Amino acid sequence: MLHENPLMADIDVDHWRNLQELLLESGKAKRRIILIHENGELQKFVHSQRQEIVRNVERVDDPLAVAEKVYRANLDKTDFVVVLERRTVERFFAQIQDTWSADEDLDVYVHRMFDVLNEYEDGIVTYPGIASTNLGLQWRLGASYEDVLAAVKKFVPADTTVVFGVFTGDTLWACLVLGFDGDKRIVNITTADPTELTSTGNWQDKAKEVVSWVNKKFTECSIGLFTDLDSAKDFLRSEDKLTALKRITEKGKLLAEPLPKPLAKLLNS
Repeated sequence: MLHENPLMADIDVDHWRNLQELLLESGKAKRRIILIHENGELQKFVHSQRQEIVRNVERVDDPLAVAEKVYRANLDKTDFVVVLERRTVERFFAQIQDTWSADEDLDVYVHRMFDVLNEYEDGIVTYPGIASTNLGLQWRLGASYEDVLAAVKKFVPADTTVVFGVFTGDTLWACLVLGFDGDKRIVNITTADPTELTSTGNWQDKAKEVVSWVNKKFTECSIGLFTDLDSAKDFLRSEDKLTALKRITEKGKLLAEPLPKPLAKLLNS
């Protein structure tokens, strides 16, 4: 879905920062206790923020049991514990690098990398939760990778642009513009340019101006979804996206324009 070389240009810094705050969760930003060992012998036992912690294990024979034990002994100081076997980590990265292909979509490679993490359950362990949902940058989408792929395939017309906008009051807080090619791969990632938006109306008027701006700059806008920040968070948390959209619509907080016929039919059913 994500072209191996997407164009990322003219991105507004504030919108991009706000999008990351809304959509991404960084494992690196969380309070972590890290244990690194080699065949059971501890090499490192440290808190990510260098806080004083209870170091209640001397070696690692059962990584998951160790992770849980350390976590429970330091509940007030950590979000999760990660236990890494040094040579296993080396094997993981070697395997991932060997699978890389210059011609494959970037999201396919990244998704595979997270999936493979769970194959090293004796050497890359986190608690609570599994490595693939704790480490790295995690999407806050309330949907699986497969769900997103299916939605794009079903609803996004080829050679069109999709735009999402989030408002606080009548101010455009964040905007994401995605351009799709004939194979429904994302070839363009950007934001609206606030300096080129001149509407002084309400948020609905400004949303319509964003769509007009997209139509002037890129391929035809096929989907435009705009809402307020609280509703955007509600939508992302919800596993039933259609019900969430209908709920937001009933509250008068969703502008869905334009929409392809299949999606419009579902939303209005």
